[in-house]
Amino acid sequence: MHGQVVLPSDPTVDLNPGFRNAIAVTGLFDHNANTVYNELPLAILRGEFLDRDLRERSSGALRAKGNSVGELIQARLQWTGASCWGDRSDWRPLVSIAHHEQSGLSFTADQFDLAFFGNAAFEGLTASLSPSGYEQIRYETVGAGVQHTKGSYLRFDLVRGLSLAAVNVDYASLYTGEDGQVIRSSLLGDYVASDTAGYDLSRTNGLGAAISGRWSFTTRPAEKTRFSIGVEDLGLVAWNERSVAISKDTLIRYEGLRVYDLFALDAVIVNESTVLDTFGLRYDHGSVTRLLPFRVFADVVVPVSEDWRLSVLAEHRHLPGYLPQLTAQGSRVIGRRTMLGAALGYGGFGGLRAGLSMKHRFGEHVLMTLSTPQVPAYFTGRARGVGLFVGIDYGF
Repeated sequence: MHGQVVLPSDPTVDLNPGFRNAIAVTGLFDHNANTVYNELPLAILRGEFLDRDLRERSSGALRAKGNSVGELIQARLQWTGASCWGDRSDWRPLVSIAHHEQSGLSFTADQFDLAFFGNAAFEGLTASLSPSGYEQIRYETVGAGVQHTKGSYLRFDLVRGLSLAAVNVDYASLYTGEDGQVIRSSLLGDYVASDTAGYDLSRTNGLGAAISGRWSFTTRPAEKTRFSIGVEDLGLVAWNERSVAISKDTLIRYEGLRVYDLFALDAVIVNESTVLDTFGLRYDHGSVTRLLPFRVFADVVVPVSEDWRLSVLAEHRHLPGYLPQLTAQGSRVIGRRTMLGAALGYGGFGGLRAGLSMKHRFGEHVLMTLSTPQVPAYFTGRARGVGLFVGIDYGF
């Protein structure tokens, strides 16, 4: 599934399962949001000046709470070999390597306004900064398993953790006095991150293991309606002893700086170290074990006619801001080499999305798949979310 609705299997369009070897290369990018228009993250990505009109349009579209933004990036290379289990000829070995980058953010409208406008508009008011959360993780997997010709598979992966940053805020608020001289903030939350000394791909900051699998079945042998349930990347990563963590349950009151002797300013030390000590923001160092952002899913494929299929997918990801997502897709076989599909989805990090999918077989050895979950994103910056899935399968 790769995070998007992929077209169902079809014996006419797909590669012949009789090939002794098959190589699959897939790439996925998926950005989604339930309130923030694409024009804002696109301007940030381009390094453009964020004018006030753009910021106000984005702010006006927000909910008081429950705003979410998320992003998924994945690249995978998989080899599937010939059957080698005698009577179990439907099962084939597989080896897979993959790179993953996932992030999820849940925030309030007041958090957005504080970040993009400052606290002047909150004079005499209390800004609500919770509930909110954020997680960004990068990791790589290498694994092996078995795959059935009907779509079931089981794979065990070793996980190499590259970087992690996670924030969970149960309660937070910020009060700004009417004259701006008094600021009160309360906070209940925690933060954890992998080694902050570097995040390049050559640095290993954690090790772990994960399991992925899919069980595809019919209720009766002759039944054509096919059900599937599965999980991706269910596992743990132990981040090394250079990881940092902090947990706070505190109230901070700021009333400015008092200087009692103008001729002794050299004795007033205001630097990073003293600020960290004053507000109790020193990190604890040590290893941390956390769950991967696993995905669980269930789907059903119903043959409507010889050429038409109806697919319904329900899924959930273990990331801040992600809600269960439901997607329905209709697909049709055209000729003997092509399948097209159109989908409507709701949930996840965003709202309603309209997508298109296509796969085409070139000759007998190559199958190419293209899919996007949000077609309007390619025509207007006022859409929410954008994505693309590309897959190439080669049988020999």
